[in-house]
Amino acid sequence: MAVWCRLLILACYSCAVLRADEQSKVVTGSALQKALASSVSWSADGVALQSQLASVRQQSGILVLRDRRIDPRSSITVETGFVARAAVLQQIAAAVPDCSAVVTDSYVLLGPANRVQRLPVLLKEVSEQESFWKKLPVGRLPRKAVSGLQPEWSAGAVPREILQRAAAECGIELENVELVPHDVWGAMQLPRQSFAELACFVLVQFDLQPVLAADSPRVRIEPIDAARVLELKYSVPLKQKEQLQSEWTQRHPEVGLRWSSSTVTLKADLDLHADFVGLQQRLSTLGAGAAAPGDSLRTRQFQLQGERATVGYLLQELRKNRIVIEVEGEDEPAVQRLLQGVVDLSVVREKQPGLKFFPALFGGQFRTVEVLDDRIRLNR
Repeated sequence: MAVWCRLLILACYSCAVLRADEQSKVVTGSALQKALASSVSWSADGVALQSQLASVRQQSGILVLRDRRIDPRSSITVETGFVARAAVLQQIAAAVPDCSAVVTDSYVLLGPANRVQRLPVLLKEVSEQESFWKKLPVGRLPRKAVSGLQPEWSAGAVPREILQRAAAECGIELENVELVPHDVWGAMQLPRQSFAELACFVLVQFDLQPVLAADSPRVRIEPIDAARVLELKYSVPLKQKEQLQSEWTQRHPEVGLRWSSSTVTLKADLDLHADFVGLQQRLSTLGAGAAAPGDSLRTRQFQLQGERATVGYLLQELRKNRIVIEVEGEDEPAVQRLLQGVVDLSVVREKQPGLKFFPALFGGQFRTVEVLDDRIRLNR
């Protein structure tokens, strides 16, 4: 059954590749977080990395970018249960040697595990530096520099020139650009962002970083100093606080966290901050697919990608993800035969609340599908 599902889902991937010229809408901010938390079942056998990332974007609107050091032709085999998309992306990344996925406010970046986690820390740091720019006298800094840049380039673009053109467009003086090694990149269009955010994305792939001047629109490029001590604050969901503190203490007992309600302050070097961000995102991924207290199955959003699967397989995967499903007379031979029936998944490809999702999924096999706040009841 698992092999059959894999082949069917690969057929969907093929369709995605055929329509690669179609630009799906990119989700950012809270919409990105919701898309990452939505649950899907993902299966691929020997599919190229870039094809899988294109499928993720087409199906969910999540822009997944690849660090220049990651080969887009890498052949990936991934098979998940019914899990959050964030977990799917982590598993895709884990299938590539020494690769990890990190989430920003606008996109997900796959890159070397010991380097890519630095990006959110650098973004947070330049965001604080930009606060000085916003206090400059009117006319000293074009608004586009801090909010209105729409980065886009065609195939064959050179990273150094990407930054130079963007700096000129924003009225920014760029120093030490010669530190950026020569490279050639494919075509790309990024969500709207500031020049500093674009610089972080480009430079982190060369172990470089932007440093913003406090008194003028000037950016200096410097090698990343992993030993540099930073003091930054992070917002942490209260339900995640206890576990995060426990795991951090186990990993780094010598480095304390200062808490103030749901805000934590960390004073440490860059790579310890990066490790903290990685830990926080991993815990968020683990909790994304499970119902939180007070979260009703009636209102939770669900969707599935694929062509067909048996009723029994779907029950197994949903139960793995802590969704309680009660089947009347499940051990009876007649019901066991019913569980071998095949479900057409085309009716649940679009995101919809559980109150509509589960009847659409199981309504062809069961006479009644009752969706309660904490469980699903199926009666034949």
